Amino acid sequence: MELITLFAITGIIIFVGFIGEWIFDKTNIPDVLWLLIVGLVLGYFFDVEKSAAFKEVSPLFITFALIFILFEGVLNIDLKKIFTGVVEGGSLSFISFILTMFFTAIAMMAAGWGFLEGLLLGAILGDASQAVIVPIIKKIHIKEETAIALTFESAISDVFVIVGSLAVINIILMESFSVTAVFQKITYSFLSAIFIGIVAGFIWVKLLPFMNRLSKSYITSIAALLMLYSFVEYFGANGALACLTFGIVLGNSKKIFHMLKKDTQYNMENSAKFFYSQISFFLKTFFFVYLGLIINFKEYGLMILGFILAFLLFLVRPIAVAISHRNSKIEDKERTFLEVLTPKGLSAAVAAQLPLQYGIAHGEEFSTIVLFAIISSVLLTIIGVFLTERGKFRGIGKILNLTRLFKKKQQAEKPIVKAEQK
Repeated sequence: MELITLFAITGIIIFVGFIGEWIFDKTNIPDVLWLLIVGLVLGYFFDVEKSAAFKEVSPLFITFALIFILFEGVLNIDLKKIFTGVVEGGSLSFISFILTMFFTAIAMMAAGWGFLEGLLLGAILGDASQAVIVPIIKKIHIKEETAIALTFESAISDVFVIVGSLAVINIILMESFSVTAVFQKITYSFLSAIFIGIVAGFIWVKLLPFMNRLSKSYITSIAALLMLYSFVEYFGANGALACLTFGIVLGNSKKIFHMLKKDTQYNMENSAKFFYSQISFFLKTFFFVYLGLIINFKEYGLMILGFILAFLLFLVRPIAVAISHRNSKIEDKERTFLEVLTPKGLSAAVAAQLPLQYGIAHGEEFSTIVLFAIISSVLLTIIGVFLTERGKFRGIGKILNLTRLFKKKQQAEKPIVKAEQK
């Protein structure tokens, strides 16, 4: 009977995901909302915390969902616009991470926590969820440069969260800490992941024509993706970033080899991209149901605190956008999308387990606060995207005129230059 019930629930979830996408296309109400509601309803009737099988399978499913959604999300990216996206996404991720740490620490001091514990919570909440951002930017009307910046930010933020959290923990425990060592760790994680991803992409593009002659199966690329992720993570680099780079090479193989004046027999077919998009839909659907499923409504105080932090960071995000894009000519709507697309995700949930593991003060509270901050940030993102798409929200940065604030010094210098020329 339990197996029959499980199959029935699985079928209902898939139908909800399909109908949710249709509603998204017609009304701009993200399908994520309906999937979260389904998860909440299921979580009310089923106590998943007591299921050992659920706890064992869920980490595997979530990790696979994240790397595959990231891989599939970059298959159609224009190669010419990638460099701009890397620069903008990297600077936005770094500035947003620093501001998140600082403002969270200040807020938690008001709640009675120590500054370093608050700083650690801020490092954990510095995440930008790939599984939320990538599917949403594929559905909304957004310029490709902005989409690339957000995609790269979501991939890069994982490293900041893990490395930053461990660095703060070392400071709290008064162990050896070196800014140089942290910088080297981040640089190694980024550059080695990108390099290995590119090399793996080139090798796989050369192998695919031979593989297709044996059996024309798109599933072999997924096998290569899993092996790549495992290999990169084993050597301490960012597996997600390597998978992203791998996807860019596969999706743009014809252009890349043409630029290098090399011939290749492989060019990703539309049928392959459609196949991968269907798998991405399936994974995304169950990922958001999972988020709704694990919510615990018993911790009211920590629940409220998680929501307050998510809302605070939603207000802080426009400052990071204004600083990172102070010299960029970007339309108001694109800037607003950069402001509202700031959901937290898996990296934050994983890093939230570290304080308890290392015996940090308030260790048991971290996980609950972070989980509710994740859910709240996803809901705030959904509302922000919906209002922005309909032209009902122009962004906090626009309201507060943050762009002008950070450009004020440059504008003041211009008249002096003109006066000297006269």
